[in-house]
Amino acid sequence: MLTLKLALQGGGAHGAFTWGALARLLELPGLAIEAISGTSSGAMNAAALAQGWARGGADGARASLDAFWQGLAGRNAVADWWHAQSRLFGDALPWPQPATAGHGGVNPLRSMVEEFFDVDVLRHGPVALYVAATRMRDGALEVFSGARLSHDALLASASLPPWFPPTEIDGEAYWDGGFAGNPALEPLLGLGGDDLLCVLLQPQQREAMPRTAREALLLSAELSFGAAFSRELRDLAAARAQAAGHLWPSAAERKLRDLRLHVLAPPEGLAALGHSAADTRTSQLRALYDLGRDSAERWLAHHGADLGRRGSFPLEPGAGV
Repeated sequence: MLTLKLALQGGGAHGAFTWGALARLLELPGLAIEAISGTSSGAMNAAALAQGWARGGADGARASLDAFWQGLAGRNAVADWWHAQSRLFGDALPWPQPATAGHGGVNPLRSMVEEFFDVDVLRHGPVALYVAATRMRDGALEVFSGARLSHDALLASASLPPWFPPTEIDGEAYWDGGFAGNPALEPLLGLGGDDLLCVLLQPQQREAMPRTAREALLLSAELSFGAAFSRELRDLAAARAQAAGHLWPSAAERKLRDLRLHVLAPPEGLAALGHSAADTRTSQLRALYDLGRDSAERWLAHHGADLGRRGSFPLEPGAGV
């Protein structure tokens, strides 16, 4: 049996890349998913996989992911909502107010999230789920798991300004988790399995450099949303190097030393390849799915033999993506 922990990066409609990558990974024989940490669209992928796995194992997970993204394409919630607001208000688009289950604040994903996800299954299923959001008042990372998992937690993780209003939970307003942890690795480090696979929406190296102001803005947003993950990798590498020097390591340090880290990422920036993070039409989501599946196929050809044996991503001080 191959036991994996997954960390899924967010990035709006670009999350369909992860949908495709997961579809291929879920075909691995003897696969068991122990836990998933997800941010933004990565949180939606994580929840869809966990819910489907609870109901039907790997086959159920694939079916659940398919249903989620096909449902999103049918609504085109993000693009339709934003275009409607822009037509109404133009440059005077009002600042969105926090969205809660019982108050104003319109989140175009709320109805789908509430209809699709069964919170009881997410809280009590066999796959541990961790959902990252950013606390608005101080920018701190907040991770929702166990009894704190809710529809609002999923929406908070994906509340990317200015397209979505912040989401209020227990008197706190939250924004997209990408600002603070994209994805958050810390919740996964003390768990049983030693293989941690990060599925990213940003390339490890970029060949295409921006040539226009628009391309520069897209790249700056991409780098901003990857900064927290790069910092966490550097901190993790430093902590592991320190643990390696201890003659009598603690249990947590032994887990850190035994960690086998893997990173699956697209070959180039998805925006640079012409894919909008706000376009949830079927044609684009399917193209991203195909790219994700092909990328996972190539990754497995190069690193599939490493799973369960050794890490395939160099976790050293200074490492990053």
